[in-house]
Amino acid sequence: MNEKPYNIEIPDRLQKVFDKLKSRNISLHRAVMKKILQTAENPGIGKPMRNVLKGKRRVHIGHFVLFYTIEEDKHRVVFLKFLHHDDAYRMF
Repeated sequence: MNEKPYNIEIPDRLQKVFDKLKSRNISLHRAVMKKILQTAENPGIGKPMRNVLKGKRRVHIGHFVLFYTIEEDKHRVVFLKFLHHDDAYRMF
């Protein structure tokens, strides 16, 4: 039984980050897009966060972290932030 992938939502501010990334580091951009599609297929692949980040999940892509939430009622994955690991946990 193949379940339909979740819809993907990328806010404008995050899309701008991805657009800049595409012109600066195409291989990392491809890795991010691949991980986004994998996450839409199986949103549970990311590690659930705790404490102030509760309700969010994360996946690592090289030295970077992509944060997202799953909206089960809307069958949607909303991507929130894409940050270098050194900065990722200071932003929330």
